[in-house]
Amino acid sequence: MRALLVLFLIVFVDLLGFGIIIPLFPFVAERMGADPWLITFGGAGIYALAQVISTPLWGRLSDAVGRRPVLIVSMIGSTGGYVMLGLADTLGMLIMARVFSGLMSGNISAAFAYVADVTEPEQRARGLGMIGAAFGLGFMLGPMIGGLLGGDDPAAMNFALPALVSAGLSATAFLSATIFLKESLPPASRKPWTLSGRSGFRSPLAPVAHSPALLGVVGSVCLVSIGATILQTIFPVWGHDVLALSPRDVGLAFFAMGVVGVLVQGVLVGHLARRFGERRVLYGSVLMHAIGYAAMILASDWVMLAIGAAFFSAGHSSYNTAASSLLSLEAGQDEKGAVLGIMQSASAAGRIVGPASSGAIYSGFGTQAPFITGALLLLPAVLLLRVARKPAC
Repeated sequence: MRALLVLFLIVFVDLLGFGIIIPLFPFVAERMGADPWLITFGGAGIYALAQVISTPLWGRLSDAVGRRPVLIVSMIGSTGGYVMLGLADTLGMLIMARVFSGLMSGNISAAFAYVADVTEPEQRARGLGMIGAAFGLGFMLGPMIGGLLGGDDPAAMNFALPALVSAGLSATAFLSATIFLKESLPPASRKPWTLSGRSGFRSPLAPVAHSPALLGVVGSVCLVSIGATILQTIFPVWGHDVLALSPRDVGLAFFAMGVVGVLVQGVLVGHLARRFGERRVLYGSVLMHAIGYAAMILASDWVMLAIGAAFFSAGHSSYNTAASSLLSLEAGQDEKGAVLGIMQSASAAGRIVGPASSGAIYSGFGTQAPFITGALLLLPAVLLLRVARKPAC
């Protein structure tokens, strides 16, 4: 249990530090002369792009050397990344700091693999749900804290204090991992890192490419992530245009969605997975996504908005947790880190495509188009889940 609490802290701190930067980056980047596309893409998009590259590698490395060294080294890197951010006085340094922080964020895959190592199969979804709750809680509180630390004057806003707080949180997680976290992967279960041969890491998708079951789940995660980030990134603009929401209203809506996500991941999804199995939870999550998108399409008041936001948040949080649990159950003991890393990378890829396309979809096809797009992406996601069914023996 102590190990799970330390992992909870590590993931919570990772996402809290990331979230603290989100509301501040556009103001600081604009003042440093960033182009409009970079103002919106540079904070989360560049971070996610670096994460796509690093997460499978960190996960595979954790299969070779153990989870604990990867978690410790990546937390040291995260601390350094936030220090770089606080010291950045040019746009180039600012972007380099975000790239470096994204590269270090691969510890999420090692954290999920650690949980898979120390939990029994019937408890797997519950343990991963706890870590998923830390993910949601950090992302929920981070932007709010960042806004408070950044102050009220965009012209005077900088990353010094928020970055220092984020660095301190990362350092705290590093010390906790160093002191309290024991290695979860015994040497006999490790897979040596080689560049050639049957055990070699030939391509980023090698750990899942041989298995339709694994590849189908990973592909569905990417599609669901694209739809989710389309909704999340266009929500402030849509809320203002359709429901006349103020920035404060938008912040409260995101906070409420975060609360729903934390409750679902931390309390419900483990029980549901034990009773119905991860696959049925995934199908139920798709249904909740669909209801959420439909309510958003029809929303003309706070009631429909609340219904849509609640169903969407519950669906998205349960989907990621159930997918992680399913992959950990079907992956080989010596490839859990690599497979979960690929899943996190697929989710990060969705967080690149979604923000990059949401504005064009909204401006080109109307206020309902982003939600229709998200709903349509659920169809191929379900088809991939059907492919991901394990063949009968």
